[in-house]
Amino acid sequence: MNKLLLIIVSALSFIACKKEETKQTNLYDKVQLNLVDENGINVLNSKLTIADLDLYYVTSAGDKILQNHGNLDFPKNMNIINDRQDKMLIVFANVDAQNNEFAESILKVKGYNDITIKVKVQKTGGSVGYSDLFVNGESISIDLRAKPLKVQLKK
Repeated sequence: MNKLLLIIVSALSFIACKKEETKQTNLYDKVQLNLVDENGINVLNSKLTIADLDLYYVTSAGDKILQNHGNLDFPKNMNIINDRQDKMLIVFANVDAQNNEFAESILKVKGYNDITIKVKVQKTGGSVGYSDLFVNGESISIDLRAKPLKVQLKK
């Protein structure tokens, strides 16, 4: 009798559980940058390392939050990679804003002025990304985003 009762309770528990599919989120927040000095030389090839760079996300209240999380694959939400003969910086832009609103990131480069990255956030279904990109206030067309953007560093 106890076995029958256990089977019935187990069956009811199994039937009562509702399986929900997890929603997958696709995230498109990558910006590729070639950082060059006043002489047009890529500073990532010689002068700068990831330790010389800090990325901040700007909140809607205007606060700057340092992106440095030791538990991530890219702890500073950016990475330097080799692109054929030159190195480039991959920055994961701030996309923490409502749909069709702008989110801002600030890249601090040791010895140079800050670089601002502003994106218009697009959220559809499980996808989050951006439609408009501005680097240092300059609009970047969609056809230029597929390759690294050349950013002239200023002191």
